[in-house]
Amino acid sequence: MIEAATPPFIPAPKRYRKTGSPFYAAVLELHGDPAFLPQLRALRDEVEGAFGATVLAPGSSREEFAYFEKNREEGSELWGGNFRTASAPLLSVSVKKIVSGAVVGSVEGDELCFQAGSYTLRCAPSGIELAALTAEGAAAGAATLLQLLHFGWEGWRFRLASCEIEDYPAMEWRGMMIDSSRHFFSIPALKRILSVAWLYKINRFHWHLTDDQGWRVELLNTPEATESGATRPGQDPNRNGFYRQTEIRDLVAFASERGITVVPELDLPGHVQAVLEGNPELACVRGPQRVRTEWGISEEVLCLGNEGSIQFALTAWDEVCELFPGPYVHIGGDECPTTRWEHCPKCAAKKKELNLKDWVDLQGYFMQTLTEHLERKGKTVFAWDEVMDTAVPNSANVVHWRQWLPDQGTRALAEGRNVVRSPFSPYYFDFVQTDDRTLSPGLAYKVPQASTLRRVYEFDPLEGLLGTGGDGGGRFLGIQGNAWSEYIRDPRRLEYMLFPRLLALMETAWNGRKRPPFEVFLETLKRGHGGSGGASDGTGVIFAHLGINAGPLP
Repeated sequence: MIEAATPPFIPAPKRYRKTGSPFYAAVLELHGDPAFLPQLRALRDEVEGAFGATVLAPGSSREEFAYFEKNREEGSELWGGNFRTASAPLLSVSVKKIVSGAVVGSVEGDELCFQAGSYTLRCAPSGIELAALTAEGAAAGAATLLQLLHFGWEGWRFRLASCEIEDYPAMEWRGMMIDSSRHFFSIPALKRILSVAWLYKINRFHWHLTDDQGWRVELLNTPEATESGATRPGQDPNRNGFYRQTEIRDLVAFASERGITVVPELDLPGHVQAVLEGNPELACVRGPQRVRTEWGISEEVLCLGNEGSIQFALTAWDEVCELFPGPYVHIGGDECPTTRWEHCPKCAAKKKELNLKDWVDLQGYFMQTLTEHLERKGKTVFAWDEVMDTAVPNSANVVHWRQWLPDQGTRALAEGRNVVRSPFSPYYFDFVQTDDRTLSPGLAYKVPQASTLRRVYEFDPLEGLLGTGGDGGGRFLGIQGNAWSEYIRDPRRLEYMLFPRLLALMETAWNGRKRPPFEVFLETLKRGHGGSGGASDGTGVIFAHLGINAGPLP
């Protein structure tokens, strides 16, 4: 249990007010609006996993959740009120849907406010009430409630603060990217990470599913993509594998219950050596291809003079869109050399046919074709900021990663594109965390500084962006941390590289420039999120050292 005048929430809520003395509860009875049943289910699962099934009233059991889901009308009369426990204090936990209007009060003076993600939480001996306008707001409020329960857990009961919270995020996009191509991470491993990330109000999981080193998504219409593209030579089991469509649907549902939208990425037309092994006819160079075993940028790309390459991409995306019902997709587009195209007769003919000036405009034509196809399917399309390097117009939104091109973000806004900022320094979480390499495994590259917790926290992603959209209509959506997995070989190392830097990122995403000073954040982190009784306690997730959680390097 953690004693504090103000519980050590991360991210910090906008308004916290103490309303009375602490009180005890031993059993929680969950109920609420049917519209928020997925969030109630996720809350129940996380409570059971962290504190055991005995803290849940019988009316909150898995069986009754399932019954209620199938029989909503008659089940609503039984929901949550049919059992009482005399032997221990029972606390009602209600999740309420606000039909219309603002959830929270005044937000004047805030540079950014995403009202759709807002919620209120009232905790008193008479019960806990969580109110939200949307499922995303309900999920955010449930994450705050879970932290409150962790802080008050005494091993068999909860000592809870009497309080009222009004809260809302600054940024609409609060993202995390995991690269499952360079090394493969199982669905259970990803679920564990998503469960902890949910505690800190992540709401976008950008899933990098394909690259030179592995094609990880099962395609029933093109089975050779994974028959050969999901395996590469060597004895390391973390190099090989792919996600079956049933597994993908399961993870998407799991994330959705926690307010997290999964954004799939098929990285095209570069970074494709894995798929070329099973489809060598899609390459510019004749002969066998192989799944790449080295890192770096490969010259082997899709032959864009071959209509089969276009058709492969469209067919693959048609199938992937069925697996990911969310509104967002990411079509890649980064680091695509033009060398092969410049020596390919088919590509030369296509360039001439389309009257393109530069070779990079072949990629522009490809990205334009993909974007228009996916927009017709109702998807909002994102790409890496290289999508702007061509004269061929397209409407893809931008994930801006190339920090050495700072004007890309403002230019994208002026062109009417929405922007997510994800600068490689400090938001690439495969980079070293401290200047002491013995304590900080990871990549160094030629960056001026390590991506320390302080640098992640104090970096200002809003600089130069707010108020620069002009008449273009583009919007700054938020920020994202990326975990590329060239040197992240297993889930434990992945956790170590993500946490606690992801918490620093989410504090920025939730509170923007109004976040607390770093020293306050660090003390909050140490007090409530790294050790016994902390919000991540019992999850099994590894945190990096940094004075928070001692232990051997994974």
